[in-house]
Order: sequence, then structure tokens, then C-alpha cells
Amino acid sequence: MVISRLSKKITKIRGAKNNKLIMKEEFSSTIESLPKELLTEIVAKIASTSFKNYINAKLSCKVFHEVANERYVYQNATLAEFSIEPSWEKENQEKINKVTSFLELCRECGNPEALYRKGVMDFFKDDQPELASEFLKRAAKGGHIGAFYVIGIIMVFIGGEFKQKGVKLIGNMKNTKQLRKITRECRKKLIEILTHIWVKNPIVLEQRPNRCTIQHQRIHRNGWPHDSEDEDGDMHVHCNACSCDIEIDHIISVLPKVGIY
Repeated sequence: MVISRLSKKITKIRGAKNNKLIMKEEFSSTIESLPKELLTEIVAKIASTSFKNYINAKLSCKVFHEVANERYVYQNATLAEFSIEPSWEKENQEKINKVTSFLELCRECGNPEALYRKGVMDFFKDDQPELASEFLKRAAKGGHIGAFYVIGIIMVFIGGEFKQKGVKLIGNMKNTKQLRKITRECRKKLIEILTHIWVKNPIVLEQRPNRCTIQHQRIHRNGWPHDSEDEDGDMHVHCNACSCDIEIDHIISVLPKVGIY
């Protein structure tokens, strides 16, 4: 009787395994019948929300594994789960290589966030304005608003013929309450990166760009200065140069002091 029960249990387990196998084959067959463009769109959507889910989808079946390497997928992949400057000493070499390879693929495929990060690093950390400009322009072209903001900030720091263009760009980004809200998010994102990297570019460490030479009166809801509704202290500033001054002040406040290294 014991042997009979054991035999039935084994048969039941085998049946369950067979059912799972059949279901997996049917799933794969259904997936394979879908257009490649749709499958790529599905995986790209997954990749845009979670890197972990992207990996799970990639490993789920052969078809997803193939489309997961499409350029469009890398272009839309989120980098939210990747820190700005990973603690490489805590990671093994294999993981470092995989992360580095993934980020490089994202940049090569035109991922706006990957291009943006590279542009910021190239200017503030590595003092390569030409490369930084190239990556940031590509990011901006891909719709990354933060890239426009950083381009404006960089122009102001570089000075000369670029300064007024940068002042105008930043000023235009703060023309309305809604635009100022977006600009604040761009600023916070840049500051987050700057606080996690070693800023070494002497252009931003050794000078404070002069922008507005006129003492404009700034009107605030509760006195001067006060971070209220806009958190900027420039709710009623209509001078582009003054508006840009506020942004530069925020950026300079998180930079290392000259001579600290």
C-alpha cells in the first residue's frame, strides 16, 4: 500500500511537471507567433521600468532573449537602479564588467539618460568640454530635459561667447511656474551627481561666473530671501541673468572648495 501511494505521488509530480512543460511550450509558441516589432516594444517597456524585470524577461524565453538585445530596448532602458559612481571595490570583476558593458551599450544605442550621465561626468569630473557637449546634445535631442539645463550651466561656466547663450537658455527654462518646477528637478538631478563624484574641472572650481551686473529688486511673497512656493527665491525674477545667478549659486554651493585637494 505504501508503495502504491508513493507511486501515485510520483505520477502526480511527473504530471505536474509535464503540465508546466506543456504550458511553457505553448507560451513560447504563442510568443513566437507575435510580430517582432511588438515583442521588442514589450521588452523595451519592461526595460524602461525596471532593470531587474528586464533581466527576468530576457531569461524567460528564447524569443525575449533575442529581442532584449535590440537597439531600441537599450535606448529605452532605465538606469535608475545604477548608482552614479558604483562602489567598485565592493563588486567582483565579473559584475563590474557586465555593468560597464550594459551602460556602454545604452550609450551607443542613444539612451538619453546614459548620454546625460556621461556628459556630466566628462565635463565636471574629467574636464573634457568637447566630449561633454557631444553627449549632452545627443541626450537633449533624445528628449532629456536635464541635458538642456546642464548645457546652459556649462556655457555660463565656460564664458566668452557662450555665456549669454547659457544665460538665455537657463532664463527661458524658468519663464513660468511650471517650467521652474521642471528646472528644479533638473537642478536636483545635477546636484545629486555632483555630490557623488570627484569634481576636478578647474573651470568650475576656480571661478564664479559674473552674469548680472545690475541690482534688480526681487519681490518675494514673504520677504527676502525665502524659499517658498518655487523653492528658488525667484518667483518674480524677470531678468534672465538674475534667474541664472540663482542656478549657478545652487551648483557652486555643492562644489568642493578650491585648494581642498
